[in-house]
Amino acid sequence: MTKRSALAALFAALLFSPPLRCAAAPDAHRYGRRSEVRAGDTVVTVLFLKGTPYQMGYAHGKLCAAEARHLARTTAPAMLRGLGKTTAEVDRIWAGYARHLRREYLEELRGLADGAGLTRAEVYRLHAMPDISEWHCTFFAAAPPASPSGVLQIRALDYETGAGIQRHPALIVCKPNRGVPFVNVGWLGMCGVVSGMNAAGIAMSEIGDDWAKATDSFDGRPLTYVMRDVVQFARSMNGAVSLVRDRPRTTSLLYCLSSGRERQICALQTSRRQCRVYSPANLPFRTRPGLVYLSMGMDSDWNQKVGNALLKRYGTLNVHAAQELMRTLKTGNLHAVVFRPDTGDLWVANATDDTMAFDRPYVRFSLRDALRDRFFRR
Repeated sequence: MTKRSALAALFAALLFSPPLRCAAAPDAHRYGRRSEVRAGDTVVTVLFLKGTPYQMGYAHGKLCAAEARHLARTTAPAMLRGLGKTTAEVDRIWAGYARHLRREYLEELRGLADGAGLTRAEVYRLHAMPDISEWHCTFFAAAPPASPSGVLQIRALDYETGAGIQRHPALIVCKPNRGVPFVNVGWLGMCGVVSGMNAAGIAMSEIGDDWAKATDSFDGRPLTYVMRDVVQFARSMNGAVSLVRDRPRTTSLLYCLSSGRERQICALQTSRRQCRVYSPANLPFRTRPGLVYLSMGMDSDWNQKVGNALLKRYGTLNVHAAQELMRTLKTGNLHAVVFRPDTGDLWVANATDDTMAFDRPYVRFSLRDALRDRFFRR
């Protein structure tokens, strides 16, 4: 056997390894707890996790096994068919990601697979989907004087709901043994981040794009782990930008960052090779101090539409105005989030099978209160 084929065989063995079956498995209830938050008849699961990467992953999988299996065995295959990708193609794409991921992320995914009774291949394919899909979305961030009460940011996620990803929404509060505690606004069974905020007052949003498509490659960090790097490890705006800019990326993407403590905001136009940082002073669209935004891509007509709506509300932007803007413009069909990173609060609306998120009630959640829960003090 050649060295190349030996390495391929080893990777295949790791990829398709069966779930863990041993007496040494962690106590899921020691490292995880399920709760929920309500607004009227709207219920969102809250999952608390702490410990080592493997312990957090295992508790996540064990406590949410049914939901994780639904995402991995129903939603992900449906998305894969919609993308016209074979499992072999996605496995090769994941191998490109894995070379650049922190070891602790791979350990967490191993724990998720073991806890949920999934193979690692099933978990990896699920976590590859966001980066190989096209996410047409909207974001803005506002600071005084645009938003007089403090820093405000939205994440309007527009994505196909036919595969059922919206059925198990969650607020996953993580207190890892290394890094900053954070909340991952997503779904049970997902460790990567598409919308998130941390206890240091950093919030992050994302938009798919193809502005530098010729340089795209899957040999880098997928967007979910670019964002995970930021929400788990950034303590300042400079640190957040550095975590995006200075480590390998994959495809053309747009990001929004806000730092509540520093009252700073920016938008990033990234590709595999470039990272352009836009403040209110150099955003290539009409704006005013304390306001950055992007919608549906750098070259989309939505930038003018969203910009006009924001400028009409300039100086009065608040949580209610942000929610109404998403509802009026009909952006944020899968989930719609408003962050207040300076206070640690967020509001999230999630789609159902027959109603878009922007038309659904918002649930308020406090990261600061969550981290005071007795679970994290044990």
